[in-house]
Amino acid sequence: MPWRYLDDRAIADVAFSATGGTLEELFRDAVDALVNAMVADLSTVIPRESKTVSLAAESVEMLLFELLQSVIFAKDADGMLLRIDTLRITERGAPASKSATLSATLRGERIDPRRHELQADVKAVTLYRYRVEAVQDGWEAEIVLDV
Repeated sequence: MPWRYLDDRAIADVAFSATGGTLEELFRDAVDALVNAMVADLSTVIPRESKTVSLAAESVEMLLFELLQSVIFAKDADGMLLRIDTLRITERGAPASKSATLSATLRGERIDPRRHELQADVKAVTLYRYRVEAVQDGWEAEIVLDV
């Protein structure tokens, strides 16, 4: 599994670590970990509807933060469970001041309590212990969710 939950990081919240060989894989795995914190079985989220997302941030760290917040917002505002279908990330600028953008298509469906075994009601991504970094085999993130 490209992510694992970290029981020792946050007592009342949900924490996880995600990895990916590329930034795109990391972002996909982090979104899946987030959605899996909300619903017990990811395979029950059927790609019935699409949402296009374009985001920009001062860094890839904050770009992932914004994407995760967008998925949470879709759940709260529209009652949607969304996963990444397509994703493109672009970094710009010098290494010390890189900014990043993404264009993504998220696919999913409205929450149906009869089919979706709901778990945590995630409120937000926190900056507590928040980390995204390049590692030897690609990328790694550690994220704590406020539930």
